[in-house]
Amino acid sequence: MSIQPLPTLPQPCPSCPWRVSTAATDIPHFDIELAEDLAECCPDEDGHGPDLDASMFACHQSRPGGEFACAGWLAVVGHKHPLVRLAVRDKRLPATALLPGRDWPPLHATYPEVIDKLHATLPADAD
Repeated sequence: MSIQPLPTLPQPCPSCPWRVSTAATDIPHFDIELAEDLAECCPDEDGHGPDLDASMFACHQSRPGGEFACAGWLAVVGHKHPLVRLAVRDKRLPATALLPGRDWPPLHATYPEVIDKLHATLPADAD
């Protein structure tokens, strides 16, 4: 039985919500409720979690059924996710995926920062 690698991109895509420069309007098919639900993939405000059964934060460029992990999420908080740690241990994900590259754009430090930015940049008709 072969172990499947955990796919991801080599760096955050241009519309990655973890990029400081990305607004809600930059993200294709953006839905604030779905974005808020992704908090379960991330550590809480005290830095604890996520739970063992939490899903991974998929890149919004991936397709249903063929999801791959968000590179920004992996580099900022992926090390806190139990399934990511297992993927690194099992050599399905290189440990370097848990660190931003030298040529990467600035990333938010926490998911609450991401959510605050997304709320602040919602289009006026998104209420």
